[in-house]
Amino acid sequence: MRNVFIVASKETRTFLNSWSGVFVFFFFYLVSGIFFSLSVLSYARISMESLKEGYQTIEGLGLTRYVFSGLFLNMSAVLLFLVPIITMRSLAEERKLQTLELLYTYPLSDFDIAVGKFLGLVWIFELLFLPTLGYLWVIHGLGGVFDWGPILTAYLGFWLLGNAFLSLGLFVSSLTENQVVSAVVTFAGLLVVWMLEWVGSAVGGAGAVFFKAVSPFAHYRDFTLGILDLSHVVYFLLFHFFFLFLTMRSIETRHWNS
Repeated sequence: MRNVFIVASKETRTFLNSWSGVFVFFFFYLVSGIFFSLSVLSYARISMESLKEGYQTIEGLGLTRYVFSGLFLNMSAVLLFLVPIITMRSLAEERKLQTLELLYTYPLSDFDIAVGKFLGLVWIFELLFLPTLGYLWVIHGLGGVFDWGPILTAYLGFWLLGNAFLSLGLFVSSLTENQVVSAVVTFAGLLVVWMLEWVGSAVGGAGAVFFKAVSPFAHYRDFTLGILDLSHVVYFLLFHFFFLFLTMRSIETRHWNS
């Protein structure tokens, strides 16, 4: 595992020291901050209107669900644009600069390279979204009360969804040496999985059941509502393992060309 952590550390440092890293962090915090601010302002407005009209409670208006469920749903859409940028250079640039061949000269297995690269991407993603826990401090400072259980469940779901997207992007990056091609194909792939649930709704019947079962967003939605279902966790773990397996098979093609 030592080799895995070495590769992961190099991947993380390389991204954080790049302009792509600066852009991704700036864009994510800007957009998530806007979504959070709008959700809080909207919640405050509706709460004031409900009190003015004499309503004590409105079903489904809880702070946790209204603000944070919507925030996590919106941030999942942001991942469609940011994950291709995060993953596009991971293996594609290594191939282009022929530094991937240099990695092969070290005592690193295909497993070390694939899992190390993925772990580095996961660390980058965690550094990206964990500071959003500061939003809870803002809510607390404003006198709001929230439920920790649903919020932590939503964070778990967001982490699993992000990791799933990263594994897909890493696989695409292993297929080409062109970063732009890697980013475009990754975005197209994520857009396809985004639309699976819509396709299921359109076809109906058994098709709807199938497309919902394979749609990551159908599994993710329950997390945003604070619902922790083991079947959803298993789905995302299988998603990760599937694309990591494909990445290792892609890296192994070097043996066929030698």
